Amino acid sequence: MKLSRFYHEVPLKNSIYAIYNSLIMDVIYVNEEKLSQIKKLDLLLDEIKLLKEKGILISDDKQDEEALLSIKKRYDMITGKIQILYLILSSSCNLACKYCFIENGEFNNKKEINMSKDIAFMAISKYAKYLEDENIKEGLIIFYGGEPFVNWTVMKEVINYAKKITKRLKFSVVTNATLLDEEKIKFLAENEVEVGISIDGPKKLNDKNRIYRYGHKSVYDLVVTKFPQLSVHNCKYGLSITVSNDLLLYQDEVLQWLKELGVTSIFYNLYHYTSYSNDWEKYYNEASAFLLKSYQMLSPEGIYDGRMQRKLDSILQNEFKFSDCGAIGGNQLTVKPNGDVCICHGYLKTDKYVMGNIEKNTIKEMLVSDEMAFWRNRNTLNNAECLKCPSLFICGGGCAIQAEALFGNRSNIDLPFCIHTKSSLQWILQTSYDLMIKNREKEVV
Repeated sequence: MKLSRFYHEVPLKNSIYAIYNSLIMDVIYVNEEKLSQIKKLDLLLDEIKLLKEKGILISDDKQDEEALLSIKKRYDMITGKIQILYLILSSSCNLACKYCFIENGEFNNKKEINMSKDIAFMAISKYAKYLEDENIKEGLIIFYGGEPFVNWTVMKEVINYAKKITKRLKFSVVTNATLLDEEKIKFLAENEVEVGISIDGPKKLNDKNRIYRYGHKSVYDLVVTKFPQLSVHNCKYGLSITVSNDLLLYQDEVLQWLKELGVTSIFYNLYHYTSYSNDWEKYYNEASAFLLKSYQMLSPEGIYDGRMQRKLDSILQNEFKFSDCGAIGGNQLTVKPNGDVCICHGYLKTDKYVMGNIEKNTIKEMLVSDEMAFWRNRNTLNNAECLKCPSLFICGGGCAIQAEALFGNRSNIDLPFCIHTKSSLQWILQTSYDLMIKNREKEVV
């Protein structure tokens, strides 16, 4: 009998420890005395039985290997299933955001073109056939750019066409919202297209970084006028907020702004470094702390951040997090305006890592490419260092683009993302323990 290689102990407040197997994440909270007894294996029979059930104690190493093999088999069953198709309707944008990870990164060929209707229809047709052939109940089309509403006519025609040929598709769009009008909003609402709107805080913060490519009008003043229109037409929308260094200087102001804005769905975007920078550690520590602060302040107001929520859901639903985005595991494809196909939508303005063309290749042909093999293999379960990590269960791996930009190879660990994941786990475990104690006290009363 011994401790599992996946055993971890995380210190909490007041000399309490969370102990668990990082493949299972069935947490037990113990004090220092009990922790010492566990490590010495000085335990009663019923305690041994419990710790074996939780995967903390094992009979031999073979038990760990079998557990890891079992979870890898689960991973293999769900990878390479294309559940998301990004359509880059345009590689151009009417804004020139100062922090844009595409414009300011090394993966920018400066090409600005729109997707033709023919290419868009071809992509929809092949994806619909793929979903049917693989018996995948539902796929998601994400309209992306650039700014997708630069190519509004094609977006509208694509949605109408897709509705005619299949019932397996849902739609969403990521937009800066400057080109939205009532006609577009009404159409989006009627076709149940979810809208993610990029905005980064109150006017002085948003307009410092989110600026027009040509002209000097306030982006903020225009975008906030769209919210009432979206609500009137019952169009489902949320905010996509980049945690900029400027935002971190005005955290309380941003959180108060969100409380007063009346939205219920937000998603924070951390910087994606697409060229080398030496400030990543400082930034990710500060940004990760802000995410926790935001969740604690906003969730009681009914405002939930999708980035933190998916970490919490992993624990609450006891589901091992295989990936933190559709690219990891090869569960998405991106079709560029010229029909070239890659996995990650961050590669929309580079000819690097192209795996085929939607006009020339079937989706199944592209799924057996070396590029797909890379994304299927790039996961925490295949990385020896990740397997040692206490946050393995909730991580899902970081960003390959960021790993390449900062550390020279996209197969490397995305260390900035590690900071976010580890701080999230510490907070989740502490919060879960506090809630457990609070509920016990209520039961006693």
